[in-house]
Amino acid sequence: MIQLILAVLLLAQAAAPAATRNIWREAYATKDAAAFAAEFEEPSRALFRYRAAMSGLMQVKPGMKVGEVGAGSGFLARDIADKVGPEGHVYANELEGKMVTYMNDRAAKEGLKNFTALKGTTTSTGFQLESMDAIAVVYALSFFDEREAMLKSIHASLKPGGGLLVVDLPSEQVGKRMQGFDADDLVALASVAGLSRERETTVVPGHYAIMFRKK
Repeated sequence: MIQLILAVLLLAQAAAPAATRNIWREAYATKDAAAFAAEFEEPSRALFRYRAAMSGLMQVKPGMKVGEVGAGSGFLARDIADKVGPEGHVYANELEGKMVTYMNDRAAKEGLKNFTALKGTTTSTGFQLESMDAIAVVYALSFFDEREAMLKSIHASLKPGGGLLVVDLPSEQVGKRMQGFDADDLVALASVAGLSRERETTVVPGHYAIMFRKK
């Protein structure tokens, strides 16, 4: 009888849908894009304060084509757009349509002609194949519901030898949810996707930052 009960529990567990990591869909329904941009770009927020340092880790240079996956309000992508100059271009990917509209409208108002925001999917960057010199994923990968598929899409989007910067938090229990993604698990998944770890730094306070290279 005990064996039967255990078997039923295991089957139920296997059949249960995986927990949704992307909690932003619900959050975006509560307020407008400008309110989220103000939250993301709060001056005291480490990810916002250290955006130039993240661009530096990616070794962004004039003329490069750079993508950001899960760009939010586009604060990092806009910083990168300044660095790639008029001969380069930045593509900012987001799942939430109103954030895509916000980023494009803001870029137009600020005169950024080398900036394009586009809507991605849970499994695809939406970038052209082998078109990017570098891609950034900043505090977004831990929320991806399809991490393996997205890393494969990132690999496909990078030019041979292109770089990927991932900035995130180690996993921890927050209320009833596990948030973050451990660096060792990320390195293992990235390796399967064809990305090799190049270097790691703690330049962004409270976060790890790992640079990968397309094999």
